[in-house]
Amino acid sequence: MGYYPYSKILLSLFILSLINIMQMTNAISLIPKITLHFISDLPQNSPLAQVHCKSKDDDLKVRTLRPGDQFDFSFHMNFFATTLYYCSFVWGSKHNTFDVFKLGDNFCGFGNFHKNVQCSWMMRDNGIYWAFGPNPSASKFNFLYPWL
Repeated sequence: MGYYPYSKILLSLFILSLINIMQMTNAISLIPKITLHFISDLPQNSPLAQVHCKSKDDDLKVRTLRPGDQFDFSFHMNFFATTLYYCSFVWGSKHNTFDVFKLGDNFCGFGNFHKNVQCSWMMRDNGIYWAFGPNPSASKFNFLYPWL
């Protein structure tokens, strides 16, 4: 009976500490940042490409890319490490949709998540390619998905 008030105090201190840690995490960004790059390496004078990326919580809207254009976005993985982003790619009458980030997959979600991660997706006339790391050279891209 004598310990009951102390348990409430300890629980309150624990909750306040947890909230403080969560705020520090956002401020200091202890969780690594993941950056996804999208590059159009499609032929000149060809139709514009469109990329539409989404997660459960975010809709990044449709991005239109001319040959040579690129865009990127960054995010932090959620606390439960269940963050998933998928994108739809459209080029003229060709298209494809797939996961561009999912923890544990063999592409962007497979790596050392104790530091920031960068992955690149490149659209070419025969399909979509992938490379890991910052600013990969064109020869580092691997073919992954054909246009459908």
